[in-house]
Amino acid sequence: MTLRRLPLALGLVATAIGLGLAALGAPLLPSGAVSDLPILAVAVFAGGVALLALLVRSLDSERGMALPDTDSQYVTVPGDDIDEALAAGAGQEAIRRRVEGVAVTVLQRDGLSPDEAADALRSGAWTDREPARKLFDGTPISLRARLSGWLSGIRPFQRRVAHATAELRRRDEER
Repeated sequence: MTLRRLPLALGLVATAIGLGLAALGAPLLPSGAVSDLPILAVAVFAGGVALLALLVRSLDSERGMALPDTDSQYVTVPGDDIDEALAAGAGQEAIRRRVEGVAVTVLQRDGLSPDEAADALRSGAWTDREPARKLFDGTPISLRARLSGWLSGIRPFQRRVAHATAELRRRDEER
């Protein structure tokens, strides 16, 4: 029997006992209890009302525990500041330097010194993928790429950062 059905069952039993005592009266009661009949009937009725109130309350309450509203809470996610800066189109040089720092770290894990890693980034020798290479080698963004970015909604700089970080992630996972 579930917790929600228990008050209902107890209420029904108490109500049945109360109605039975009221209808049949003295023959069901032990001798000498006839004078206690009104008190007993009131007690059974009060118990039935209390159990009925418990049942109504349990049906009106929400099911399960109330969990906090997570939509109203803000949790910082690593990289949110870069995403916001990319979306605003501001701070491209700062973003490029930050990604370059990560790239140097990844290339150092591959056995390069910090200077060799920086040289590999500038020369484009760190990857075979052209879009990833363009973030660090100083290739200017063409008018065609700017127009394409304007039409698609994805800026060329954002695309370069995405390609470079994907390539860095791939290299780091291959280790």
